[in-house]
This record gives sequence, structure tokens and C-alpha cells, in this order.
Amino acid sequence: MRIGVLGAGFAGAMHARSALRIEGVQVVAIAALPLEQAAELAKECGARVASAEEICAADDVDLVVVATPTHLHARYTIAAAKSGKHVFCEKPLARTLADAEAMVRACDEADVTLAVGHVVRHFKEYQQAKRLIDDGTLGRPAIATMTRGNFAVGSAREWYLDAAKSGGVVLELMLHDLDTVRWWFGEPSRVYARRFTGSAGLEYALATIRYDDRPIVQVEASWAEHAGFRTGFELRGDRGMLVHDSRAASPFALQSPAGPAGPAMMATPTLHETPYLVQLRDLIARIDRGDPALVDGHEGLRSLALGLAVIRSADTGEVVEWKAPA
Repeated sequence: MRIGVLGAGFAGAMHARSALRIEGVQVVAIAALPLEQAAELAKECGARVASAEEICAADDVDLVVVATPTHLHARYTIAAAKSGKHVFCEKPLARTLADAEAMVRACDEADVTLAVGHVVRHFKEYQQAKRLIDDGTLGRPAIATMTRGNFAVGSAREWYLDAAKSGGVVLELMLHDLDTVRWWFGEPSRVYARRFTGSAGLEYALATIRYDDRPIVQVEASWAEHAGFRTGFELRGDRGMLVHDSRAASPFALQSPAGPAGPAMMATPTLHETPYLVQLRDLIARIDRGDPALVDGHEGLRSLALGLAVIRSADTGEVVEWKAPA
């Protein structure tokens, strides 16, 4: 599998370095804007520097990794699909629903894989939570709270600060947990959200996700974490409670009454490899087998639609009724 990577920032570099650790995979080209910013990563990977357009059309590229600013995802995904390339696109799938629909349509028509980088589905803590929900260990889920935070993005690249290009904290950060909510519990029926934007990239959003017959979910995202990146969740059911805190000494614990319901605590071992590596390796294996991506374009589009509903609610101050796109 020959890979071309569009973007040499955090995401592009993470995916390129992950590819180097997968047997039978070669990184052949790296793009960035401006182009010279790709030079160091390309040298590390033994790849050439090329423009995004050249990579999308190159005969020696099988899979294009789109890790550009969000508002450029559609341009390059569609170009790669038209050249018969498989595409792995970072989340969010696009900045607008129309762009996302065009991307999905282009890949479907070209009969190529479109995968979306909702990497949380490869985190062991979140996978274990999904299993405990599905097997009934926690009983009927009633309340879930999820939080995700990072430094303010004032020192990051300019496009993060332009909500028209990035979608702000909702699409760049909260979307991880909105996708998780859909994965864990299915499609909600309505959302209500509030959002605060300050100076130098400080931003905060809080969303309430409601189901007709399932838990009340509160999702919090913050670009105001002075201590750095953190994630966490609490999930309460009628038989137990599941707690995850990325900063805790034991970051994952299952708490339940004594008896056959389960152990008092279940610790998660330290991960020996990054979920970004697991994600890319899983995708390449699926492409080789002819299987669909774990999170394909249609699924990425649905999570984007939920994120856009959160933004619409925050902007209008109203509850937004929501139905997942087909």
C-alpha cells in the first residue's frame, strides 16, 4: 500500500509516522502549504515533497491521507476519488453538509473507500465502555457526561481561529464525543447547546443530547484547559457506573454493587501503541480484504450533521430536532 499524505502538521505527521510502522506500507509523498513545510517530514519518511494536486493524481499512490485544514477536505477528497484513490480523511469530514455529501458521492461513484478519522473508536477505554453497555453490565444507561479539553488555540495555525474554516471547538474537539455518543447509544432526537468564544482562541461549548427512550447525555468541550489535554466520561446505569479520567492514576474504573454484577474496579493497562497506528492499520487491512471502513463516509457525514446541529442550537439558543442523514 503506497500512501500520500496531505498535510505536515500534527495530524499529517502522526499518520505518516504511523504508516512507517505498518508492514507492507510505504509513504511515497508529503504535501503541505507552503510546500517547504513538508520537507522535514518527507525526509523522515523517505518520501518526496509534492503538491496536494500532484499526490491526488499520482500513479504511485493508492491511498491519500487528507489531513489539511477542514475547509479543504472536500477539494482533495473529490480529486483523489476521481483519480481512483482510496481516501482517509481526518475528522470532521467537511465544514459543511453539502461538501460532505459531495465527498461521499464522489467516492461511492468511483467505488473507492472513504474512511473518516474518528480515532476515539480505537481507544481501548471507549471500546471497553461500548462492550459494557452492549452486554448489560451497567444495566440500562440513564445518564452520561463526557468532557474533552485542550489549551486555547491562540498559538495554533490561523485557520483554527476562523470558525468558517474549522467549525471551532464543536467540530474540532467536541465532534469526537458526539461521534462516540452515536456509536454507544444510536441516533438522538434533539440537541440543545450553548457556546462561549473569547480572545486568543479560547472557546467553550456544552451540549445536551436527548433520546426519546435512552440516556440524557451532556457533552462538554473546551479550548480553555490551562493544564493541557484531557478527556473523561461518566456513564451511569441502573446496575453500575463507569468512570474514565485521562489524568487519573487509574484512568478507567468500573464501579458496581457487590455481588454478581461485576468487580468493584477494572483498571485499563497502559496502551503499548497509539490508537492512530491501530486506526490506520485497521483501515489498510480492510481495504486489502475488500471490507468497508470502520467509520466510512456515510458514518462520518452523520456525525458531522450532529455537530452542525449543535452549532445551530448554540447560535440560535433553540432546541434543534435532529434526524440522521440517510
